[in-house]
Amino acid sequence: MNFFHDNAGRFIFFESENPGTGLRRGQVGALHALAAHFCADADPAVISLPTGYGKTAVMAGACFTLRARRVLVIVPTAALRKQTMRSFSSLDVLIKHGTLQLEQERLPVVGVIDARVSRIDDWLAHENADVVIATPHAASPELPDVVAPPDGFFDLVLMDEGHHAPARTWEPFIRLLPQARHALFTATPYRLDGIKLPGRLVFYYPLKRAVEENAFGKVNFESVVLPQYASRDEIDDALVARAVQIFARDRDIGHEHRLLIRCGRVNASGPLAEKYVAAGLRVESVSSKLSPRAVEAIETRLREGELDGIVCVDMFGEGYDFPQLKVAVLHDAHRSLVPTLQFIGRFARTNGVRTGDATFIAAPQELESESDELYKSGLQWDLLIANVADARQQLAIQAEEHIRSFEEGGRPSADYDSVDARYLLLPQHIAAYVARQAPAGANDLEKIGPLEVVKRWESLERNANLYLVRDLDAPTWSRGRDIIDAKHDLFLVKYYPDTQILFITTTQRKERLYSSLVEQLVEGNVSPIPFARLRKVLNGLDQQEFFSIGLRNTSPVATTESYRIVAGSQADRGVRDTDGATYCQGHFFGRGEIDGESEIIGASSGGRVWSNGKTSLPELLDWMDTLHARISAAVVSIGRSGLDRLPFGEVLTDIPADTVAADWSRDTYRSNPTVIMGEDEQRRGCALDLSITNIQVNEDRQSLEFTIGDDLVSRRITFTPHRVPQYIAGPNQSPVLVESRDGRQSRVEEWLNDEPLVFYTAHLNTFVGNTLNRRAQSPGASIGNLQVVDWQDCEIQVEFELRDDRRRTVQRHLQDLLLAKPAVDFVIYDHRSGEAADFIVGKRGDDGRYDIDLFHCKGAGGAHASGERVDDVYELVGQAVKSVRYQVLDELIRHVKRRTLANRGGGISPFLRGTRDAAIEVLESLQPIDLRLTVYCVQPGLSAAALDGRLRTIMAAANDSVAAQQSSLIWMVSA
Repeated sequence: MNFFHDNAGRFIFFESENPGTGLRRGQVGALHALAAHFCADADPAVISLPTGYGKTAVMAGACFTLRARRVLVIVPTAALRKQTMRSFSSLDVLIKHGTLQLEQERLPVVGVIDARVSRIDDWLAHENADVVIATPHAASPELPDVVAPPDGFFDLVLMDEGHHAPARTWEPFIRLLPQARHALFTATPYRLDGIKLPGRLVFYYPLKRAVEENAFGKVNFESVVLPQYASRDEIDDALVARAVQIFARDRDIGHEHRLLIRCGRVNASGPLAEKYVAAGLRVESVSSKLSPRAVEAIETRLREGELDGIVCVDMFGEGYDFPQLKVAVLHDAHRSLVPTLQFIGRFARTNGVRTGDATFIAAPQELESESDELYKSGLQWDLLIANVADARQQLAIQAEEHIRSFEEGGRPSADYDSVDARYLLLPQHIAAYVARQAPAGANDLEKIGPLEVVKRWESLERNANLYLVRDLDAPTWSRGRDIIDAKHDLFLVKYYPDTQILFITTTQRKERLYSSLVEQLVEGNVSPIPFARLRKVLNGLDQQEFFSIGLRNTSPVATTESYRIVAGSQADRGVRDTDGATYCQGHFFGRGEIDGESEIIGASSGGRVWSNGKTSLPELLDWMDTLHARISAAVVSIGRSGLDRLPFGEVLTDIPADTVAADWSRDTYRSNPTVIMGEDEQRRGCALDLSITNIQVNEDRQSLEFTIGDDLVSRRITFTPHRVPQYIAGPNQSPVLVESRDGRQSRVEEWLNDEPLVFYTAHLNTFVGNTLNRRAQSPGASIGNLQVVDWQDCEIQVEFELRDDRRRTVQRHLQDLLLAKPAVDFVIYDHRSGEAADFIVGKRGDDGRYDIDLFHCKGAGGAHASGERVDDVYELVGQAVKSVRYQVLDELIRHVKRRTLANRGGGISPFLRGTRDAAIEVLESLQPIDLRLTVYCVQPGLSAAALDGRLRTIMAAANDSVAAQQSSLIWMVSA
């Protein structure tokens, strides 16, 4: 201990232009800036030096300059912890460059924390150390089983890669060690999320100056040019071939270079390594799935030359020093500037023996990011990178100066003890549930979702609880955490034990908050009151007149009005007698009279009741009692109105056993939200490219399970209509997140509680939540057109085979038929997650209209054609009905554009005939009326001559549903 303090006079730093002596100009400036800052300021100091410029030497020098007694060094990874330990144990850079003169070769005592610090004694075990090196994963007091260091144990804290400082596991090293001085070292003192680093930026050394003083080697970019729509395998193979050439070139001129091959997904690293091995290179894949010992063994082999390179996602990342890494192959480039600069800086280091210029290899069509300007041929990379980075940093410095020109103002305060429930006003809006158990633990609630309960009231007489909650969050106009808005809301809960009805009124009407509340009070054992029962809030009202009514289309995929709102005086009179065949009640809002008094009332199929305005707590409780009495009354007397022409659905008691498919809500199709999938390497996509598959109704018919995801990531979800939340996911699954318009993310199962799926049966009845709507079938509905196909030499039980395209599967047989047709403009193979159909075919019709044919294939359930296997048609019925939405021209164009464009995940729907540009051009030239849609269900397992009554009924329902949307359905079957 006290090594740095006692030897401070032996550290004499000076600038030198001679290689191997003294320090670089930027290093000297950083040390002077640190010393000056801590003379008068206790705020954390931020030092910005370019990647590879020598931050570790400055960190070691700072320990002497600041006369530290015991130092804590925080690094982000185990690999960097090991590297930093070697540097501090030897101080070789400072000694070799003549800036540190030690007697008797005494060196500092270095402690390393490589396991969770769960006791104070674990810190005290390093009492004799001069410097302790740790990662947040092992030492962050934010972790539940980690204790903070004793007060005063460290007087200096150094953070390598300090741009992480605002992170949850890094920030406590500043907050919980207030007596220590804090220095944050980073190459990029700005963050993508806009959150500023704690403390002050006391020194910034421009990357351009470092380039000019030859602190970095030359960086060359090799562009691999391929056709615009090259496949993922074609791109990878071309990059491998170019990497082999570059590596051989460098080796032949005596350079001991190594390859770092970057891919975007852990699962892709293994197959990619095999491609390099097949090309003659010694390459292994490294990922977070390997143990630290296995990673260290691979690193050793790489350093000793037993390996030519490694394939990884982001292993050996920030701050890692390996000068022999001189050839980078980017199968997936970083999307943002910060990691790009760090990555490039690692290859530009000049401290290696027998090394030359660095080379970056990438395919331009793979690049669509903030950094894509860097990946262009013919550019002088060293200067271009410096200019881009310095321009970005100057903007951050200017912003910091503007912020500091403002002075602090006053702070708000709140006295919750003085809040009187008599003065509170709540909205006349109720979420109505049936609870199958009495609420418990109402007085123990501490949070409702993210909202903190700051005060509660209880009425035993009225069996009600009132909660005042607070939401602490940064305002939308600030990305920092130093300004917090405190927003307050109210929740009122009232329970009726005789009828098990639960009412909730709140000023913050979000489904996730309702779910959080009922999960805690009744363990989620509730369901919204079905509309068939809730509409009884009209019980006893005469002279009804409705200002607004909602008509919900009962077709699963209506391409006409999906939800029609009729508004105005006596809106219910606008309901026609024929509307009942297509629509059911969605909501109503109007007035009526009871006991000579007028009343305004509204209700919806989502289990909500409302009226106008806000009212006091006693008046709201009385209103709840009135509504409860009407809903639970044995005698029902609802006055006549135009609503009588519309069905209002049935209570879903048991899930139909023949539930075969599910589809997104209509709002989802309109908004198409962004989804984020995976953990270690996240992928962004859109919700409509996910599939809802493998629906299985459980034996008790009280719940069902389904899978949601794509070909790479999926999540198994359970839907239980009589519980809240209705959608839950099992543990230990890859996350699938949905991003809202304001950037907030939620798990897909949480999002589904706000945007519930539409499930439908083989007979095309639908249910959402706990309300079932039966579809009225048109008189005389038939099974549609049957087209008999010759399936000779086709393996009719096999739908597709991706590994052997010569196999005569159902899809291959159909593909040959489609490509043999004349006058077809384009054929798209769309068979993957989120498909419109397996094949999309476009052609001009004889009458001048444009025909879009969608083909859905299914392998037969037996070796021979039959007319009895209902499983042969279940999935096809669901696919056929869902795909009718693509007769809307805008929907079709959006789908074709999105699906036929190569993305970073490798998914693309290729054109088997025609081109993308030509197809989009012809579609965009059409008027909506020009489009004519035909859906084909391809099932060689069906015998046209032997269809039994069950199959005919199911096929007729599908045909009727498709025909109702002005489309056609054709079944391609066997004789």
